[in-house]
Amino acid sequence: MGGLAVHQKRRAAMMGYLEALLGALRPAFTRQATFAWFVVAFAGVVTRQDVYGVSSIIRALCLAPVYYPALLHFFHSTAWTAERLYQHWEGWLISQPVVERTAGRIVVLGDHTKQPKDGRRMPQVSTLHQDSETSSKPSFFRGHHWGCLSLLGQAAGKRFALPLWAEIHPEETSDSRATRLVHVAVALGVRLSVRLFLVLDAFFAVGPVFRAAAASEGRLHILTRAKKNVVAYRQPPPQRPRRPRRGRPRRYGQKLKLMQLFDAPPDRFLSAQARVYQQQEIVRYLVLDLIWKPAKGLVRFILIETSRGRLILMSSDLTLGALQALGLYTARVRIESLFASVKNLLGGLAYHFWSKYLSPVSRRPARGTQPAPVSSRPERTANTLAAIEKFMALHLIVLGTLQLLSATFAQAVRQHAQCWLRTPSGSVPSDFVCRTALANLLHANMRGLHKNPVIESIRRKQTLPHATREKTVAERRKAA
Repeated sequence: MGGLAVHQKRRAAMMGYLEALLGALRPAFTRQATFAWFVVAFAGVVTRQDVYGVSSIIRALCLAPVYYPALLHFFHSTAWTAERLYQHWEGWLISQPVVERTAGRIVVLGDHTKQPKDGRRMPQVSTLHQDSETSSKPSFFRGHHWGCLSLLGQAAGKRFALPLWAEIHPEETSDSRATRLVHVAVALGVRLSVRLFLVLDAFFAVGPVFRAAAASEGRLHILTRAKKNVVAYRQPPPQRPRRPRRGRPRRYGQKLKLMQLFDAPPDRFLSAQARVYQQQEIVRYLVLDLIWKPAKGLVRFILIETSRGRLILMSSDLTLGALQALGLYTARVRIESLFASVKNLLGGLAYHFWSKYLSPVSRRPARGTQPAPVSSRPERTANTLAAIEKFMALHLIVLGTLQLLSATFAQAVRQHAQCWLRTPSGSVPSDFVCRTALANLLHANMRGLHKNPVIESIRRKQTLPHATREKTVAERRKAA
């Protein structure tokens, strides 16, 4: 009896946490009916077994077929926006104890992902380029270019990326794909009144990114991997006041090709034990504050040699330690796991929204800049693009909820998952295990609990027969 009571208590705690989370997102919707549809779609993403677009949500929850157009209308509704939903979601995330902080700053991971789409009438589809080691994958293809930000979380020694924000890069904006993430991160820090560390890959090792971080007045610092051909300069030697020279004073000192510094005498490097991708090892490192021309100022370069090879990290924070920077950069791989979970586990990029008002374009990728397709009703086409981003926002919030439940209710998740794992990977369950547990819990509540608001909103849409609908339509026509 004692074990059963503990089991029920953990189940009630999980459902209570889920209700509190969904309640925190309620102000993002201007109508109660729209929020009810959000809860239904949320549960459908968790419980569905296939990823064939919106129709899989209908099948997973056994909803009446008449609700399929209503669910499509939910994503096109103007009663909510992805931006407003993200703002309430980030307010919930920032209050969670699993969010990792370094030197008083919240760690944010940023990256891009490209999703092939061959729809002829799908908005914002453009020709993309991506090199791959697999010869079967084309170098050029048509699709959407997504930018994403996530918070770095940690629980029981496991690091994970909590999804925070994502959007398709707008082609008509003056922001580049690199600086767009920086500006969104700065706006995030202003809204939440926090200071951030933005960890990026080598694609963002460009001058505009560091200049945008410098314009934030210390609210945001950048940490990224430098390119192998990076060149920097020492500070110029001080001028001698007694011997003035013609012309302007020197702005740069000695030129350094940083990759060649790894072959310098070993006594210039320091050695320490560090954790590199879940393994402890001895690393060699060298820290230099040098002038980098693209940034037009000082940048901290950290040269690190590990068992995996040599890498150079760049940071706008001139006080960042070498081992601290290495730990942050090795955590950047968590956002790659986030993309894999959204694509393969939840099917967040398996959308099929298209606009009949958009002129059809060729499916064949074309190099160079191509004119944007013309829309006969631009506002309706923009609404279709917003529906795509809302669909992605729903899946990101579902994934973040699974991660929070795994970190907060690890034992309860394993009990409700009811799946056989010979060797558990760690004390925190994976996204797949948590999704299985939450799906089992929702199915059990649908059969047994009727007072739960999450389940009740789903049950109301499972019991609408066609006869009732026809009767309602007939009564409305008679009254008119």
